Amino acid sequence: MAAKSQTSTSILYYRNIPRKHFRKQPYPMRAPDSSGDGFVYRINIYEIYAKNPTLLLTENDSHNNQKPQNINTLNEIVKEIDQMPINHQNLNYKNPRIFWDRTKSMDISQEAGFNLLHEKEKTLCSKLRLTPSIYLKAKYNILKAAQKHKMEGKEFKKSDAQKAVNFNVNKASVLWNFFSQLKWV
Repeated sequence: MAAKSQTSTSILYYRNIPRKHFRKQPYPMRAPDSSGDGFVYRINIYEIYAKNPTLLLTENDSHNNQKPQNINTLNEIVKEIDQMPINHQNLNYKNPRIFWDRTKSMDISQEAGFNLLHEKEKTLCSKLRLTPSIYLKAKYNILKAAQKHKMEGKEFKKSDAQKAVNFNVNKASVLWNFFSQLKWV
């Protein structure tokens, strides 16, 4: 019994001593690879990014810093959409339902390309919080992909619409539902 109490007190005494260093080397070292030249290279990537933080930006982040889409380019997209074999008059007499109740609507009245949209498309953009330029690009890409699938004799599915755009797949699904209610896809 005395041996048990002696070890427990020695462990307690050992725990109460503050240790300055847990390891001799703060980071574990690996042995150099035998196939290499015998040198170990240490590269501190944090210093590189501290000097030039723009290297951390992805391709999508760098595009967000650009100026908004030019109106001439938006007019060209609208002309391309108008040349597609879809009935744009469907917007005048059909009321497609928009299945999106996640957030408050966004005011897009001051955005570039607002005057190029139909009233129902303006409502869709504000509910989905999409700018008119992004919506027009997405509309063009989805309708172009649907046209390609039709030419190949394939069915255009919701997943195909999601692959055609570069943003949230849920928003792409809502666009696909909107376009399918108008018989565009």
